Parts: sequence; C-alpha cells; structure tokens
Amino acid sequence: MPERPATMRLLGIDYGRVRIGIAVSDGLGISTRPLGFIPRTSDQQAAQVVAELARRERVEALVIGLPLHANGEAGSNVRWVRDFLSELGKVCTLPVHQVDERYSSSEAEEALRQEGRWPASKGQVDAKSAAILLRRFIDGEDAPAG
Repeated sequence: MPERPATMRLLGIDYGRVRIGIAVSDGLGISTRPLGFIPRTSDQQAAQVVAELARRERVEALVIGLPLHANGEAGSNVRWVRDFLSELGKVCTLPVHQVDERYSSSEAEEALRQEGRWPASKGQVDAKSAAILLRRFIDGEDAPAG
C-alpha cells in the first residue's frame, strides 16, 4: 500500500455498479467536499471519467472504498472494486489507497439530514459517501488487506 502523505490533494471514490460517488479534499487535509457522481455504464468508461477528473482537480492520489462485510472480511463485491481498479490503472498512474466503506452510506444520509439537505438523491448520497471515505483516509482509517 502506498505511504500516506502528510498533505496532499485527494480524490475520493465511492464505487457502485450504477453510480460512482466522487469527492475531493483540499491539499491540507482539512476539508473534503462532494463533487457529484458518475453514472457507470462500464468500468472502462468510469475509469476514463475518474482519470479525467483526477487531472482536472489536480489530485495527487485516489482513495476508494472497499466494501467489506460487517465482520471486516472481504466479500464478493470487493472483486468489483478490484476489477474497476484494474481498468483505472490502465488510464491513471496515481497511487490508490483503500479505506473501509462500511456504513458510509448511512453516515452520508445522516450528514445530509443534519445539513438540511434531505431528502437527497442517490447520487448526492454517493458523493457525500465519497467525502466520508476521504475523511476516513485522512484520519488514518485504512481498509484491511481483504
């Protein structure tokens, strides 16, 4: 796993088979903000869009959620993330960090409620979830190797 940088602009990815939530952090690790979501038609298409967003946002690394079971073990959905990462690696050479994504969607929904932005679309929840994943990474919560 790549070494955690002290300060670095990051792109967060909440991978889903229908939508991919996207967020970005500032270069100091103080704030994260949802950018939106990518409608996913294929991993190849999504990888191209993520790579372009990474260039546009001038990020230095990517952070992706790893879908683990409640007990922390890798499930079958981890394969989908790894397949996506394989496609992403063909078009983007940035380091990729993985974080545990358990409960990030429910945390995103609660955060949106507290912000007065509820009801929210599924895309808004996915983007907020990506911001939560970035915060987890910045705060040192890596995913197990799974």
